[in-house]
Amino acid sequence: MYYKDNWLTWCYDGVEKGRKLTPTSKYELKFTPTISQPLKSYKEELLDNTRLIRDSFREPFDLLFSGGVDSEVILRCNLELGIPLNVYIFKYENNYNLPDVTNALRICDELNVIPKVIDFNLKHFFENDAYDIWKTGYFKSPGRLPHMKMFEYLDNIPIMGDGCPWWIYDKQWLFEIDEDCHSTTCYANTIGKNALADWYEYSPEVLLSHMQTPVIQQLIAGGPEDFNKIKYQLHNSIWPSIKIRPKLVGFEGYDNFGNPIQVPMFMVEFRRQFIDPVKPIHNTYRFTADELIKQLCLP
Repeated sequence: MYYKDNWLTWCYDGVEKGRKLTPTSKYELKFTPTISQPLKSYKEELLDNTRLIRDSFREPFDLLFSGGVDSEVILRCNLELGIPLNVYIFKYENNYNLPDVTNALRICDELNVIPKVIDFNLKHFFENDAYDIWKTGYFKSPGRLPHMKMFEYLDNIPIMGDGCPWWIYDKQWLFEIDEDCHSTTCYANTIGKNALADWYEYSPEVLLSHMQTPVIQQLIAGGPEDFNKIKYQLHNSIWPSIKIRPKLVGFEGYDNFGNPIQVPMFMVEFRRQFIDPVKPIHNTYRFTADELIKQLCLP
């Protein structure tokens, strides 16, 4: 079970929790309304989600801590409730993810958490392992492939901050769930690994209570804004020590000559050589606020 009461599940070509066997395999999400209103506050629903995950799994948890706000909230929820959590920071060679690692170490220091730092050779991975992992699901984003490999370094249940509520502006504000964000969960299912990559989506109450916050209600009623900034501001209002900072993709660092880069060239080449030629079909779901309520709430 990846989601509370199976409120959400996926299909490929009609096979529930199946694999993407070809680049054109059709991805579908199935929603089962389970929520009875009223909800608690967003923070309380986050904490309830944390408790429920603790009570639903026996093994310890290993947090892949990127230093971004999504995984920081997971860490803070577990600490606030006194739930044990192993914290792992993966460090790429050549400082490819130096800003992320720096943020992650700073946060751990502020919260008195001792992380385990693991060296991960990103270039070696893309030259030797990435293709075999990619072929298990024809994933859209090469940047998600290293996270899948990282599962092999962890002895317990991996936790990641995917599934954080996401809103996008397209003439109006729409809630978005897409195939790419579930890539790691699909891979975990393929290899038989118990994992919680979509931590925020485990309980649908988290998604709906997020929408009901004054910050998001004001966003939905207005025009275009930087949603990443809004996301940081929302969580900063709950935990004021969360620092508002630019959104990173996780590969900002430096090349062999000390020049700043956003994505290493070998990742760009991997996309050009393998992903772009087969043009994998990618499915995205978008809902207005009213449509989201209908998907999540009992009549």
